[in-house]
Amino acid sequence: MPRFFCAEPIQQQVQFELDARVAQHVRVLRLREGEAITLFDGSGGETPATLTRLDKRSAEVTTGTHVNIERESHRQIVIYAALIANDRMDWMIQKACELGVSAIRPMFTERSQRIPGDVAKRVEHWRGILIAACEQCGRNRIPKIDAPIALAEALSSLASQSSVLLDADGDTVVSSISGDSVAIFVGPEGGFAPAELELLRNRCDHKLRIGRTVLRAETAAIAALASLASLT
Repeated sequence: MPRFFCAEPIQQQVQFELDARVAQHVRVLRLREGEAITLFDGSGGETPATLTRLDKRSAEVTTGTHVNIERESHRQIVIYAALIANDRMDWMIQKACELGVSAIRPMFTERSQRIPGDVAKRVEHWRGILIAACEQCGRNRIPKIDAPIALAEALSSLASQSSVLLDADGDTVVSSISGDSVAIFVGPEGGFAPAELELLRNRCDHKLRIGRTVLRAETAAIAALASLASLT
């Protein structure tokens, strides 16, 4: 059943007009009046609805009874990711959402990519990717993503969660990483600079290598997330 995110809180048993983004998506999917869809607003759970009116500019629905269902991972995993090429960053964000990441914290590092243009627009773009991924994969809560921060700020923001550095020279076994909250640090294309790598090795609880080959940054992040999420 098609799923759509609504930016405004969804009420039960009411009729209302969908916002322009969702209405456009409905038209792209060639849905028809009378078809059933699912709506969610990011606060948890989802609400069934029926398309009651469609025209070239708008779409109207009637909602049913809210369903208190969640598809979130039991382990809270945050990825601290150095900025990489735009298309690869987009791919990583999409797949991380599908695999249940709780939040993504982009980072500026010595070798990371720079964001061309308006940072706020880039964050809005990333959030759009997360929303679309949630619509596709069935999640009812949108992972958090903010503007990029410096590596030092990222390290200072760590609380009591286990911290994992993705390290080509690491020797940690995935099954040994415990805790309900985990932070994964993944470097940019070319890896962390020597001073950054030393800082992270001293600060992080675990130094993890994924597989026998050297993975690209976005591949390593997704492989680590999948491995850690599967342990819950």
